[in-house]
Amino acid sequence: MIEIELKAHVDDRDALIERLKKNARFAGSVIRDDCYWGRKDGEHKKIRIRRETGVPSDPRDTRPQILLTYKRKEIKTDELGFSSEVNDEKECVISNPAPLEAFLKDNGFEILLKKHKEVMAWTLPITTVPGASNATFELCHVPPLGDFLEIEILAADESSKTAEAAQKELKNLLNLAGIPSEKIEERYYSELLDSAKQGL
Repeated sequence: MIEIELKAHVDDRDALIERLKKNARFAGSVIRDDCYWGRKDGEHKKIRIRRETGVPSDPRDTRPQILLTYKRKEIKTDELGFSSEVNDEKECVISNPAPLEAFLKDNGFEILLKKHKEVMAWTLPITTVPGASNATFELCHVPPLGDFLEIEILAADESSKTAEAAQKELKNLLNLAGIPSEKIEERYYSELLDSAKQGL
């Protein structure tokens, strides 16, 4: 499974919500609390343990779900300078993170970053990307950074042709949301949060 996505700064949250209401189907709200585990020596990749409450498919469900995620990330920019993130994402649900957290601590890992995200989600059917049937719009509030729109396409076909088709579709979807491409944020949340912590 390949994940192609972009995120963009949102200046007018209410206007974006109204626009998404008209063009996509509301899928619910969710709160995500992420802990990124890694080693300060940088010799190992980070993994994420996420506690998610209010899964979008059923916003009435308030039981937390715990997800373990590892991503291989890459930023791709087309010939016109339009950037998106292409991820090879490996994810599974775990019932109890305690054994894994104990293993990580015993092997020199620690929590390098915490991220809180409040999300409203919408979905829209698409037909232009091989192996993908929907695009997801997520309006995310990430303290202390503010509001972002994330647009994501998941595709079973992991070819470069699929990634290129998805990148073109993301451009159309960003336009549908009424957000100019200049608002795209290429930096990862981790970089933004580090900058905010340092007062940059």
